[in-house]
Amino acid sequence: MEIQIKGTAYNIRYTIRAMFVFEQITGKIFRLENLTDYYLFYYSLLIANNPDLQMTFEDFINECDEEPALVIQLQEFLSKEMEKQSAFISETTDSKKK
Repeated sequence: MEIQIKGTAYNIRYTIRAMFVFEQITGKIFRLENLTDYYLFYYSLLIANNPDLQMTFEDFINECDEEPALVIQLQEFLSKEMEKQSAFISETTDSKKK
């Protein structure tokens, strides 16, 4: 997926690298438990998929405040990706039971 921030296109993909970035930033195991975690993960998605990113977390939060549609896009993207992940986990678990 691609999002636009201040006229610049950024790639967003749900990747292991994004989870690693989240863990490096937070110093904890990847788990989305509160609002801060979600925003840090959105930022991690940007960092992991855009190696030349020059945006600070503060800049990102400011953009989220100024452009609520950006947050909605990220929420919808993450929701769809989590649905895919849960379906995969369910399929894997079901095949192991057989």
